[in-house]
Amino acid sequence: MPTAYPAAAAVCANCGAELHGRFCAACGQESKPLDPPIRHFIGEFAQEFFDVDGRLLKTLRRLLFSPGFLTREHVEGRRIAWLSPLKLYLLASVAMFTVSALAGSYSEIRLTTSDVAAVNQELQESGYASIGELQRAIETARLTWLPRVLFVLVPLFAGLVALLERRSRRHFPSHLVFALHVHAAGFVARALAEGASMAVPASWGQGLARVANVYILVYVFLAFRTAYGTTRLRAAVDTAVAGFVYVVLLVTAVAVIVSVAMFGSRWMAAWGS
Repeated sequence: MPTAYPAAAAVCANCGAELHGRFCAACGQESKPLDPPIRHFIGEFAQEFFDVDGRLLKTLRRLLFSPGFLTREHVEGRRIAWLSPLKLYLLASVAMFTVSALAGSYSEIRLTTSDVAAVNQELQESGYASIGELQRAIETARLTWLPRVLFVLVPLFAGLVALLERRSRRHFPSHLVFALHVHAAGFVARALAEGASMAVPASWGQGLARVANVYILVYVFLAFRTAYGTTRLRAAVDTAVAGFVYVVLLVTAVAVIVSVAMFGSRWMAAWGS
């Protein structure tokens, strides 16, 4: 006769405390069979998968179409129904950079000179055999370093928001949640725009990128309004200031990444000499 597997043990397998339900009141661990049958494992896997999937879709819908809503929910303590801000940020970031790598639209270099010999000499002095090799180096550097730069910019953006919204008297973590949600929405918008650009004529690509930029700008404005309850004028000023500072920092970081990819070997050689 097969062994029976109880739904719950009398004591917690983790800390030994007496159980009075599915979860231990002392450590929080759920009571599960120590050697579960396959049907138990399959049922648990399906439950976890569909639960996460449902939360993900619901969270994404609110993230994209209700700017500031998730931040307000988090600040006011209603969190169990939504993915955490950090998990949402990471998922959106991975999605954007995956689509970006497939699209490969950032490393395109166009020559505006007819002096091919001079260009080839510059490439050789920089350690590249061709313009294509340089493009691949820039793309590799972008995909390697830009996610890290953006991750560093999140707390900087949160600090800027904290200064702009200091009258809200919220602590820094609340502003960090706002920054994570704004970045996640921007990543998803970029991913959708770049994904769509691969399925339409090339001339539409820049138009889709502009639509994504406008969406992000309007999104930040509406997010300020909802998350902080500011007036339209205040939200517009905060959006303009935060957007300007952020773009300056981002453009500077991208310029450094591209410059190092293009001239790094030459700089190292000059430094060594």
